[in-house]
Amino acid sequence: MSKPTKTELTKYRALLERQLASLRGDVGSMRDEALRASDQEASVDNLADQGTDNYDQGFMLGLIENEDETIQHIEEALDRIDGKGDWEFGVCPMCLEEAENAKKKDAAKKDSAKKAAAKKPAKPAAKTDAWIPKPRLEYLPWARYCVRHQEAEERNRDSA
Repeated sequence: MSKPTKTELTKYRALLERQLASLRGDVGSMRDEALRASDQEASVDNLADQGTDNYDQGFMLGLIENEDETIQHIEEALDRIDGKGDWEFGVCPMCLEEAENAKKKDAAKKDSAKKAAAKKPAKPAAKTDAWIPKPRLEYLPWARYCVRHQEAEERNRDSA
């Protein structure tokens, strides 16, 4: 896994922009439909129809919320491609944090090894690759995390 090339970034940008345009159109249509359903007059004669309409409207609003979240993720990914994001495009920030922590631990071990004048050199810390695999980015170009950290994030969200 490595940093995406300029050609790959151009490809990811095109994928993201296409998906963003599609989602914005879908969300607009869903909002129109949800508003149309709320404008209809409630019929006292058929409470079951009213309950179904309310359920459908709630379901549609939930879909809109999910789509809005995806739109936000896509816009953040486009910002990262432009170098305006909180981290570089294609990097898993959690892996990056792990790599930085491993470097700090390794430096602390080297300092203590120097002080103790150990006979055996300390083993270097395992190198952590912070780049999201390219097949994942091709499938989900707005991915914020690698698969391992995405699963952890979803578990944390489910338990909260």
